[in-house]
Amino acid sequence: MFGFDKMFDFNRNGKLDSWERAAQSQFMDEMMKDDEKGKELIIHTATEYGVKGEYHMQFYPNVAAVQVWTILKNEGTEEIGLEYVSSFIYQGLCQSGEKPYFEKTSIYTPHNSWDCESQWRKNDCREINLSGMAVNGFNTPGFGMNRYCYGGHSSWSTCEYLPMGICEDEECKVTYFFQVEHSGQWLIEYGPSTGERLYVALSGATETEHGWWKNLKPGDTFTTVPAGFGVADGDVNEAMAELTEYRRKIRRPNEDDEKLNVVFNDYMNCLMGDPTEEKEKAIIDRAAAMGCEYYCLDCGWYDKGFWWDRVGEWKESPERFPNTLKAVCDYAKEKGMVMGLWLEIEVMGVACELANKLPDDWFICRHGKRHIDNKRYLLDFRNPEVRKYCMDVVDRLIEDYGVGYFKVDYNVTMGYGSDLYADSCADAIRDHYLYLYEWYKEIFRKHPDLVIENCGSGGQRMDYGMLKLLSLQSTSDQTDYVYNSYIASNVASAVTPEQAGMWVYPYKDEREHVIYNMVNGLLLRPYMSGMVWDMGEESLELMREGISLYKEIRDDVKKGVPVFPLGFTDTRDDVLAYAIKTESKTYLAVFTPKTDKAEIPLAAAGITGTSAKVIYPATGDCTYKVEDGKLQVAMPQVICARLFEIK
Repeated sequence: MFGFDKMFDFNRNGKLDSWERAAQSQFMDEMMKDDEKGKELIIHTATEYGVKGEYHMQFYPNVAAVQVWTILKNEGTEEIGLEYVSSFIYQGLCQSGEKPYFEKTSIYTPHNSWDCESQWRKNDCREINLSGMAVNGFNTPGFGMNRYCYGGHSSWSTCEYLPMGICEDEECKVTYFFQVEHSGQWLIEYGPSTGERLYVALSGATETEHGWWKNLKPGDTFTTVPAGFGVADGDVNEAMAELTEYRRKIRRPNEDDEKLNVVFNDYMNCLMGDPTEEKEKAIIDRAAAMGCEYYCLDCGWYDKGFWWDRVGEWKESPERFPNTLKAVCDYAKEKGMVMGLWLEIEVMGVACELANKLPDDWFICRHGKRHIDNKRYLLDFRNPEVRKYCMDVVDRLIEDYGVGYFKVDYNVTMGYGSDLYADSCADAIRDHYLYLYEWYKEIFRKHPDLVIENCGSGGQRMDYGMLKLLSLQSTSDQTDYVYNSYIASNVASAVTPEQAGMWVYPYKDEREHVIYNMVNGLLLRPYMSGMVWDMGEESLELMREGISLYKEIRDDVKKGVPVFPLGFTDTRDDVLAYAIKTESKTYLAVFTPKTDKAEIPLAAAGITGTSAKVIYPATGDCTYKVEDGKLQVAMPQVICARLFEIK
């Protein structure tokens, strides 16, 4: 857009060469200033139409990535209609070396859907029609009209795709990485630029893709959604390491990120939305005995029937809790656990009595009617009365029940937005999220130790608009533990390992079944659940052992970086591997869902250790050796998993 390719100067170690060299551009009124995060570069531009632009680049020490956003101000006398405003455009992807970009560039697309989260696909440029054929009419390289793009629609930001991307220059061994940090609509676009160059453009909603339009009146300003962009010297593993460190830099500091307390949640393969006082107390006993530190009571606590369509008032069901919900909360506290509750704070069910007493402007509306998605109305956080009501709910539950943890879910969407008090329906979605973020900031000002888990039907709102603020992320609603390993093996690409909530939910009293479940979560953030009342002592002991081990290694999980020794995996793969690498050691999870043997390349993935040992489970009949930079494993059966320590 304004030559941002000139703004970056990375050395061969993938780090910014210097603060000063990053500021050596020839734009008017440029300015680099120190701030509490590092340094911020602001570039000022102007147009003949009276629109002035500010391009912001936030630099962080020792991270080869920057946070970028754009601010436009209408200083003219006429209204300006905005159809597209980029957060960031970079026109220099893969331009070094001898080969043109289309002969050496791989583009990774992050597919994401319900129960199929974080499933990457690698494509040669030519496979997605970025072929380099474009010319300008005089037999010189042109920019063409073709493009490759993907994006998020409606208010589930990660339904279909994650808002991020990876672009690998396989000749020069350089990998670019980026993300859009927003929970609404967004777009990532690749295309050919002049001089046989490849560009990438990052933005929020656009008119063409989302019907977004913004009327910028004289004196008004518009700020794009932020994005992150960086480059690593190496392959995807180096890129994901840098992106992980960048995500840690932009995240709200909080105590939970330091402690990584173990969560028990009563939903998945457990009560499935049918809680009662008697059931909860029995599960609390087992959760406490296993060593869990948070206990989250999931959906259904507010209604005697099915949990779905009466959400919104958030008052306990006396039928389910005849001695009050507080009795259960106090019981969990007596057992040494922080009590948590499930909320879906942005919706009200159509059967909720309160919802039908409220005015329409509390809700997302189109064509004079409330938008309904699967028997839910959606609250509009642009309305200050909505924000106050929701804050009062949170305050009441904390005060009355001693809640210290909320799982905040989001199971329906706004469609294409609201036409009430908005320039466009898509702009209403954008503004809803800006107000939602401010609402969360206010919660943490009032309750700084509160822990909030982000959930959107599992991982359908898994973005760093939310995760800059909230402690952890529910990564999936997948109920099959084997399929879950295909998600567990990739999901540290989407979120930091310590924020990646992964279900550990055994539903069979069988040794390898329990072990496989446990390994799914040990290098992420384990969410304990399952049919614990059906577990025998051996199974319960395996769960206790896993939790105890996690407490020993969680400091390494929060400081280490993810490694994908076999690359990103998908359901065609017989063997899966995922690792956390620290300065002194590497923890490696190996899964064999379709075979009983595995060979994991260590040296090729940057894992330098020469000795290995199984650290979970403590006893077993798995055999293995490290030879020629590879870990060779023989499992006792098909569908097995083990956790190794490599030194």
